[in-house]
Amino acid sequence: MKFNIKYITFSALLCASMVSCDLDVVPPSDISTETFWKNEKDAWNGLNALYAELPGMDIWDEMYTDNAHSHKPWEGPYELVQTNGITAGNDFGYGYSTVRIANNFIINVDKCDISEGLKERMKAEARFFRAWQYLQLTTKFGKAYLFTDVPEYNAPYAKRDPAEKVQAFILSELNEIAEILPDEYDGSYLYESSRITRAAALALRARAALYFGNYTEAEASAGKVISEGHHSLFRVTSLNAAQQQEADEMEKYIDFAEVGIDKDKFVKGLFSYETLWHKENANPGNPEYILTREYMADDNNCDWTRYTYIRPSQMGSGYSSFEPMQDLVDAYWSIDGKTLPEIPSEETRRARFADMWMKYFAEPVGETYKSVAPAVFREKVPTLDIKSIPYMQEFRNRDSRLYASILFPLKGWQETDFSGDFYYMWDPLKAGSDGNESWTGYNYRKLVSLTPYQGWQSVEDYPIIRYAEVLLTYAEARVQNNGWDEKVQHALNDLRDRCGMPNVPNSLSKDAALELVRNERRIELAAEGHRYDDIRRYGLEYCREAMNGESTAPCGGFDPVKKEWQKYVVIDKVWGDRLLLMPIPTSAMDVNPLLKDDQNPGY
Repeated sequence: MKFNIKYITFSALLCASMVSCDLDVVPPSDISTETFWKNEKDAWNGLNALYAELPGMDIWDEMYTDNAHSHKPWEGPYELVQTNGITAGNDFGYGYSTVRIANNFIINVDKCDISEGLKERMKAEARFFRAWQYLQLTTKFGKAYLFTDVPEYNAPYAKRDPAEKVQAFILSELNEIAEILPDEYDGSYLYESSRITRAAALALRARAALYFGNYTEAEASAGKVISEGHHSLFRVTSLNAAQQQEADEMEKYIDFAEVGIDKDKFVKGLFSYETLWHKENANPGNPEYILTREYMADDNNCDWTRYTYIRPSQMGSGYSSFEPMQDLVDAYWSIDGKTLPEIPSEETRRARFADMWMKYFAEPVGETYKSVAPAVFREKVPTLDIKSIPYMQEFRNRDSRLYASILFPLKGWQETDFSGDFYYMWDPLKAGSDGNESWTGYNYRKLVSLTPYQGWQSVEDYPIIRYAEVLLTYAEARVQNNGWDEKVQHALNDLRDRCGMPNVPNSLSKDAALELVRNERRIELAAEGHRYDDIRRYGLEYCREAMNGESTAPCGGFDPVKKEWQKYVVIDKVWGDRLLLMPIPTSAMDVNPLLKDDQNPGY
């Protein structure tokens, strides 16, 4: 359903304000609620306004957590959240425009001359978007104003409804519309292939129930998506030349024979995971895509986040605006899929990195050092014995998803538009100074578009909900309900099989099972925007453990006076219990004075 943005923008404004127009189509004086809601084209345009509200890549919430970071304050208040410095002057998405657009559509579509069956289905789609927005509101702010009409702009001020009432509404709505929506569409006009399906409603309901701690309903809804069989995990069956080159290089990182891992399965698992976001696979036809945000080769409907903004500048162009942190890198499993690697202390890691850098990549200049040129670096890396370098040991024999998700020092990435072989260079002498390179020691590889649109943007569709999340939701909810059993193992082993990793253990206590599932969720869904919601629902003890203390880079610059390599602190995280909920923004309280006495605790 590649909508023309002209119609989307027009419809969104009309549905939200009731007084808009598209100058290419109709004179402004002819647009009104009385003249618009007449036929199936009006219904199509009106509903498309809601599809325009779909988010794309949601790395933003991830940068509030121990997973990711942005060293550019103009990108958002990410460090303020990580250090408990936010105020009511920050707005974290407190708004009801999507709800209003949905309500307006539901009320007015009955005026259109279309079949009753089509009206019911379209209303169900609109109700999905309304439920989606209420889920965003209640997970961030707790209570929310619940309404299903279209209030006048001079309507009386309204109080927020209790979170429990909002949660019940979301679950009830998604349960009802799942019985109305079809399993799939045939791709024709009004039945475009990426419209909201029954599986999307059930998957969102499973997510919501998990967030609310309603594990019975979470398991039930996720279980229906699984058992009904309309979705599966994406898998590749062969490798292209660039992938095969990297597969051969993986011998430096995985001791396949010694650890009993099938190389072919492992490398195909790596690329099965990585390429599900790549252009040739990024579309509603991907069996893993349950809800898709579509993009076009169009200046008004492309994705500006997944090429230049996420890449390092050393690839030719890049801003490194979003960067993974050491905390996330440390969370990826060892090759056995059940234990974490031995994590060196900050001092040991820094010393190992400095030794490697001075030996291979730095040249003395008077009392200090300078790094070799990137071209020299790229020539040297393939000649090195990675297995013999102490610093590189923490990247050896790890989960395949680490290699598919993270660019770490010296690692090659050949399936890109970079001219020649690419090896990732993290220069400690630029830590905290080069704004277009990472300050954490790492860049993302997962989600990154391989080729640009218009030189710096991308056009790949994005899976807002994918089947992997449903499997994880089912596993976590079932552990909460029944403990570790064969059904939990089967769901998780599907994920492990896809990425070429060993099966999960056959026997675990409930506490150990929850710990495993939570970490599996963290690395499988890394950079997809789930982490902040997850750590808060895990409880205060988890939040205080994860969100306090320093996150550091592998190494900092060289101090010529002390003659030592410095520690570089990316962020000194500070958790405050008030962060369980975001503040109602001052802008909202200015509009509705009743909110001033209903501010969330701690703000």
